[in-house]
Amino acid sequence: MPRREASIDVNASPDELWRFIRDFESLCTCIPGVERIDLVDHRTAVLTVKEKVGVVPMVLALRATIEREDPPRSLHAIATAEHLTMAIDVELQGIGQKTALHTVFDVTGAGPLKPIVDNLFERRATERTAQFTESLGKRFGAGVPTSTLAQPQPTAPTKGVLGRLFSWLRSLLSRRSN
Repeated sequence: MPRREASIDVNASPDELWRFIRDFESLCTCIPGVERIDLVDHRTAVLTVKEKVGVVPMVLALRATIEREDPPRSLHAIATAEHLTMAIDVELQGIGQKTALHTVFDVTGAGPLKPIVDNLFERRATERTAQFTESLGKRFGAGVPTSTLAQPQPTAPTKGVLGRLFSWLRSLLSRRSN
């Protein structure tokens, strides 16, 4: 299971940063790849996320639900899509005029796309964390991540996996055109 941890110092109070994090629409403006958000209720949203696998665009409908929260200190959320589950833990700690934002993402791929989901997350996690930090910086004046930790990266999928992905995508497209 790929895992990514990051800590970012944000130029905002814990209360201000908490309000931002709990506002799905505002938060999603800083999350790379989010193209659409549909609010279900105050704890649940469905996000349309676009990511590229090589030259093939992958569009996911993620259902994100906040399962536990302790304002303005922490929350635990689960985001699910057809081939993945992502556990998200967020902790805020006030440090003078700033807030330390610590995040942990645990991603579990499932089904025939598990190797692709796992590999894609491992390859893109650092880049996406940097993009998220840059967006927070524009909004609040966030600094660079103070740490980014990951579990050992799995070996890259073989050409056979990529070939299976393209076969699966072709069969999916041919079923939709029939």
